[in-house]
Amino acid sequence: MLGFLLAALMIGAPPPATAAEGTVNAVAYKPIPAGQSMAVQPWDNSGENLRLAEEFTAILVKLGYRVSDDAPLAISFSTRDVLGYWSAGQRRHILELEGHGWRTGGENARVRLNLYSSQGGVLNKGKDPGNVVPSKYMLEVTLERRKGERLWQGEATAALNRTDGFSLLRAMLPALLNHMGQTVRQKTVKF
Repeated sequence: MLGFLLAALMIGAPPPATAAEGTVNAVAYKPIPAGQSMAVQPWDNSGENLRLAEEFTAILVKLGYRVSDDAPLAISFSTRDVLGYWSAGQRRHILELEGHGWRTGGENARVRLNLYSSQGGVLNKGKDPGNVVPSKYMLEVTLERRKGERLWQGEATAALNRTDGFSLLRAMLPALLNHMGQTVRQKTVKF
């Protein structure tokens, strides 16, 4: 009975996240002054970036840096995502349904169904799904003196693979910050 329950739970569970492979690039312009604290500043104050700022702070402290709001150094970051796509080959099949609310007070409704399936659906049984390009996420970081002098700049990019975007960005943080102060070109890393 316990085995049956475990099997039932596993069927409904999402597949385990796999490690994403990505790229780190960075340029060290000047040495990072020893012992100076840093302020973490997201380039936008979205909820996701504010949570990432907390992750930044924790990782910097773990790496031995001091973090404070009035620090002489500022580490700023931004996140971007580039949506992936898949091509359906030569032709797509779209079915549109539209309804209008008339005198009875109904709502206008419009539905568009894409009848193409990348696994081989009703209209493309056994056909090649075409090209699939996964979504990519990018984390860009700069370390500057408050006076504007840039000391270091880095970026990490990775394709979204069986995880959500925020989890991928969180995994990118340590890999990128471990290269802070270094120049790195097209280094392949696991996130």
